[in-house]
Amino acid sequence: MISMYERVIEDFHLLHPKLKERYQLTQENVFKGKGVMTEISGGSYWVRLLFKAGTVFRCFFPERGRNVPFTIENHIRLTKNDTPAAVWNRTFFFQDKQRHFDAVMIYDKSRVEIIDYFGHPPILISSLRFKAEADGSLSITSVRQWLPLFRKKLPLPKCLYGISSVNESYDEEKGCFTIDVHVKNPLFGTLFAYRGTFNREEEMA
Repeated sequence: MISMYERVIEDFHLLHPKLKERYQLTQENVFKGKGVMTEISGGSYWVRLLFKAGTVFRCFFPERGRNVPFTIENHIRLTKNDTPAAVWNRTFFFQDKQRHFDAVMIYDKSRVEIIDYFGHPPILISSLRFKAEADGSLSITSVRQWLPLFRKKLPLPKCLYGISSVNESYDEEKGCFTIDVHVKNPLFGTLFAYRGTFNREEEMA
């Protein structure tokens, strides 16, 4: 079975073999990883105060730090309409608490794109563009964004976008995945950023 990511990633064949394997997610192929965020940073006092409300929805959080352990789990489930949905559950282990960054990605057949629903229940929706780079890494960028309102999507003005730039790769020398995320806003600058490394749990045994 072809995964939803294979359908949308430009030049999928260019990805590092480990990334190909990671994004060939199906109902039978689950990914569980564990690693460390070298740094979690960004966001003014007011932005972080707003992010504190996001903890109720298991999405966004105000804490920042270095060398923060985290886990990630990805699996595919079917929606009521039998549409594949990729579940992304990320847990960050700070010294005195756990924080979550959960999302569900849906494949939109009509537009051949992936729509990302942040939070549980969702508090932000974004369309994403995936591209395999010549060096074997994967770039993910946000395109359009909406607020969910009464089961409808209310378009956000671009001045309120959280513009995300993600790069995921596999480091052959270190034998691990690397992740680098930067989210900014045209008015408020960097909202948050994090970078780190992780491994598939089965390969750590």
